[in-house]
Amino acid sequence: MIYKKNFFSVLEEIEIKKIEKEIINIKNLYLKKKQNTEQMKLLINYQKEYSKKIYNKMTSGICIHKWKNYNNFIKILETIIEDNVNRIKKNKKIIEDNLKKLSKNQMKQNVWKHLNIKYKKEIFKTKKIQQEIIDDSYIQLKFFKKGQVL
Repeated sequence: MIYKKNFFSVLEEIEIKKIEKEIINIKNLYLKKKQNTEQMKLLINYQKEYSKKIYNKMTSGICIHKWKNYNNFIKILETIIEDNVNRIKKNKKIIEDNLKKLSKNQMKQNVWKHLNIKYKKEIFKTKKIQQEIIDDSYIQLKFFKKGQVL
């Protein structure tokens, strides 16, 4: 007998593979989010530290060139922090979209699984009926050969 997969099981397997890919993707996005958050905290702490240093230097007197350098550095840090915040927001949106996709794929997979189970039950019933027909035919043939009629 040639092995054939029914189309519901193939569709179910496709959805399972999609789900696995989405889960891996979501895990990677969460790791990226965690890294970006840690990086942002580090940058904010660095900015606070430099702000304190500049304040201390200002109170004791600072050269205008050093003031400009500190100020430029702080502006660059603020820009980097802002970019990091935007990346975190973008990453959060992507995670939400991927979670929606995952949910949709899981629902599809459940539908295909349900239909696959129904299909297998129908195939089993059909095979059972065919086997009963074959058995009945065999029994009738056996009785006809002996000369007996049911």
